[in-house]
Amino acid sequence: MGCVNIPYQKMLNYRCSGTRVFNDLDNTVYTLPSVNLSNSQIKEKDLFDLYSEFSKLSDTRRAQGKRHGIQLVLMIVTLGIMNGYDGNRALADFVERNRQSLISNFKPNKNRLPSLWTIMRVMVMTDFNELCHILEEWAKHHVIVAEKDWVSLDGKAIKGTFPEKMHKFVNLVSLFALNKKQVLSVGKVDYKSNEIPKVQELIEKFPAKNVVYRMDAMHCQQKTIKYILKNDSHYVLEAKQNQKKLLKKVKFIAEYLPAISSDVMKEKNRGRIEIRKATVHRECLDLEYYGWEGIKFIVKVERIVRYKSGKTSNEIAYFITNLEEKASFFNKGIRDHWKIENSLHYVKDVTFNEDRLKIRTGNAPQNMSLLRTLVINIFRNKGFSNIVQATRLLSGNIPAMLALVI
Repeated sequence: MGCVNIPYQKMLNYRCSGTRVFNDLDNTVYTLPSVNLSNSQIKEKDLFDLYSEFSKLSDTRRAQGKRHGIQLVLMIVTLGIMNGYDGNRALADFVERNRQSLISNFKPNKNRLPSLWTIMRVMVMTDFNELCHILEEWAKHHVIVAEKDWVSLDGKAIKGTFPEKMHKFVNLVSLFALNKKQVLSVGKVDYKSNEIPKVQELIEKFPAKNVVYRMDAMHCQQKTIKYILKNDSHYVLEAKQNQKKLLKKVKFIAEYLPAISSDVMKEKNRGRIEIRKATVHRECLDLEYYGWEGIKFIVKVERIVRYKSGKTSNEIAYFITNLEEKASFFNKGIRDHWKIENSLHYVKDVTFNEDRLKIRTGNAPQNMSLLRTLVINIFRNKGFSNIVQATRLLSGNIPAMLALVI
């Protein structure tokens, strides 16, 4: 067993023993996956699902002059993202910097590795839906979704795809397991459409049953509820002004009928105190008659925030659900919905600079975003809670990164 190489970092002194990395300044110990760094090479057949699944993708490049298989290019792009290299030219720099290690591990024909233009061409031409299928298959193998686990759906526009004076941009919807902080499926919103049809499509094809779906208020739609119930699952949907009649009835129930369960959560962070009060009320106005199938309970959540300055804010949200649970279950689950912003969208924007990149051609924007999502899944599946730290600790160590995807 060899020592995992950690790049030099200013003011830090790392030493290595087996698969443990020590920081001598603060006695921190990081445990990395076991990696065999002996002279024996990692062969293509040993790269588990990812490499073999990449090889199944349709390669629409012309055969003449094609030197590298699509699986090699996509694997190198994935490793580059794991190293923190963002953008096409940065990925070409990654290839150049790690040339010998990539050659020794992948054994490419005539020791040639993909160039900048090859990487760009593959990312532009790779079919996004086929790549989505690979992510979904990976999730089936690695992410366990239990009964009554919360699953959030939310969209994210890639700002770098905004052409000047146009409103055409790439918008991806992610199906996110809150407990695991991992993405289970991704869909691209069609041009001149919105997230609602894509969310319904993702729910329809998601295989897990008896899960709890949480979405933004725009998805409080009767048709969306039909897809959820058809999938033998549960919904917790917020009622707002987009459903005025429903909101009026829900407010009446929450304000004038007694609660059958209540819960209070108190958090102190970022210089403020947040109190969340949740109450559950039984639905008694026969809302199902008006097309809201399965609805049984109304959940009211009051959020009180007190700031250091003395200012206080008060917000009240109303939710409909077909699930019978205690108020504490709803209070925590509704609060955790924002993990999709903090643990996915924020990481892609800040750690991987997704919004700052100006990649706009063909399928490249959505394909690059999908591979970033896959990398986040891989890191979290292997126990890395901090994605930035994971990229630092594994930077330049190709065998260690390959071990993560085996």
